[in-house]
Amino acid sequence: MSPDEAQEQNTPRRTLTAYGRGVVGGLLVGMPSFMTMEIWWGGFTLAATRLLGLIAFNYGVLLVLQHYSGLHPRKTRGGQMRAALVAYGLGLFAASLVLMLLGVTSLHTALRDFVGKIVLLAVPVSVGASVAMSEFGQDHPVTRRRREAASYLGTLGMAAGGAMLFGFGVAPTDEPMIIGLKLPWHHALALVITSLVQVHAIVYAVGFRQRERDDRGAMQKLFKEGVGAYAVALVVAAYLLWTFGRMDAGTGLVACVYQAIALGFVTSLGAAAGELLI
Repeated sequence: MSPDEAQEQNTPRRTLTAYGRGVVGGLLVGMPSFMTMEIWWGGFTLAATRLLGLIAFNYGVLLVLQHYSGLHPRKTRGGQMRAALVAYGLGLFAASLVLMLLGVTSLHTALRDFVGKIVLLAVPVSVGASVAMSEFGQDHPVTRRRREAASYLGTLGMAAGGAMLFGFGVAPTDEPMIIGLKLPWHHALALVITSLVQVHAIVYAVGFRQRERDDRGAMQKLFKEGVGAYAVALVVAAYLLWTFGRMDAGTGLVACVYQAIALGFVTSLGAAAGELLI
C-alpha cells in the first residue's frame, strides 16, 4: 500500500485528531484573552462594523496560516478557504464553551453581548487552532517547499499572523494607550530603534537559519525583511488599537503614532518570528 493510499484511509480519524489539536492549541494561545476584562467589555461596546472588519482581517490571516501550515499539504485554494472557516469555527466553539464555563456568559446574557464576546475571543483561538491542527508539521517536504518559495508578500503575510498572535491580547488593555500618551519623543525614538534591532535579530536567527541563502545580498535581504516585518507590526498594532476604540477621529496624530509604537514593541516580536510560529 502506498503512503498516499494509507493516508486516504483513516481520514476521519486524522481529521478529528487535527480538530482536537486545533481546539487545544487554540486554547493555549487564547486563554490569556479569556481572562482579559477589556475584551469582555469590547464584545458589548464595539460597533458591529468594527467586529465585522476584525472577522474579515482575521480570515485573511487564517488563509495565510492555512497556506503555509494547515490540515493537508495538498490542499487546493478552495480547500484552504474552507479550512480557514473551520479554524474560525473551532475558535467560536471553544470561545463560547470557555466563556460559559467561566461564568462570563450565561443563558441570560443578551444575544448581542454574547455574540460580540465569542466573535472577539474566537480570533486568538482560531489563530492558535489554525497552527496547531496542522497534521503534517514543519518538517513535511511540502511545507518546506512552500516556505522556501514564499514571496516577499508571503513573508509579510506570515508576519501579520505573528503580529496578530502577539498583539491581540494586549491591544484592548489600557497600558498601550497610557504609555503612548505619556511617552516622550526621545523615548518613542528609542523604542522604534530597539524594536527594529530585535526584529532584525529574530529575522536573522529564524529566517536565515531555516533557509539556505547565498551570502551575496544577504544583508540587503535581511534589512528588507526586517523593515517590512516592523512595518507590518505597526500596521497591525494600529488596526487593533482602532478596533478596540483606542484610536478614533478625536485622537491626535501624535498620540496615535505613539500608541502604535508602544504596541508595536509587542507585535514586532510576533511579526519577526511569524515564519517560525506558523
